[in-house]
Amino acid sequence: MRHRSESNRRAADRCFIWIVLLLGVASTPQMLHSQHRKWSITASIGYNRLNLDAVDEKNQSDVDGWGNQGIPVGQFASVKRSPFYSAGVRYRYDREIAISLTASYWSKTVSSSYDGPDATLHLDRGVGSTDVVLGIAYYPPARPYFLEWYIQTSLGLAMARASARAVGSRMQKDGSVLTPVLFVDTDGTSAKSKISAGLSMGADIRLFGGLSLTMGAGYRLAQLGILESDITRFGQHSKEPTTIEFDYSGVLVSAGLQFEL
Repeated sequence: MRHRSESNRRAADRCFIWIVLLLGVASTPQMLHSQHRKWSITASIGYNRLNLDAVDEKNQSDVDGWGNQGIPVGQFASVKRSPFYSAGVRYRYDREIAISLTASYWSKTVSSSYDGPDATLHLDRGVGSTDVVLGIAYYPPARPYFLEWYIQTSLGLAMARASARAVGSRMQKDGSVLTPVLFVDTDGTSAKSKISAGLSMGADIRLFGGLSLTMGAGYRLAQLGILESDITRFGQHSKEPTTIEFDYSGVLVSAGLQFEL
């Protein structure tokens, strides 16, 4: 009897083990499926280095020009480097493919001035863009257990803008009184939208729950060319093309958080 009871207990144990294994196998596809076909939201901050050498050279040319006229304004800082901010949504279609829609914004303004007893001159230059980007990411099968990395191609719309302002006055005698008289008062704004394309690599590191750290780096191609400008000189308006071409292409790196919904 004792031997039969022991055999029955062992049979019951084996049956229990087989049931657990079968339940595990049956639930695995559902668990894998539940990891995908999900939405997530992302928010990131990044830094870009763009091909805006032509803007820096034009700013330097203006500094030299005013200096030749006896108004030694200071040097402009470069506009090629600036932070950007982005937010978007991502849909993980399956284990290897994800689709994302992201909006980003960046702006850089630099200034130069001269304040002397004979004259004053203030110069402001700005560049920036708002971008809406559609991305398709591929997640390779080989990846470390603690992160998921991907390669992404993207197509977007770059809504670029630029601005330039110059206000200056010289001191002139009116009888025995020195009076400031404007010799320059110009304000110009430019804008243009154009399709951009990009290629990047990124990685997501899960922190806890549905929260992950997301990082990325890539290159964006966005050659805007000549921009159409609205110019105001001493209150008179006109439309003129810019004298330089704008190239918002460049390298972008970012880091942020991703939350799975």
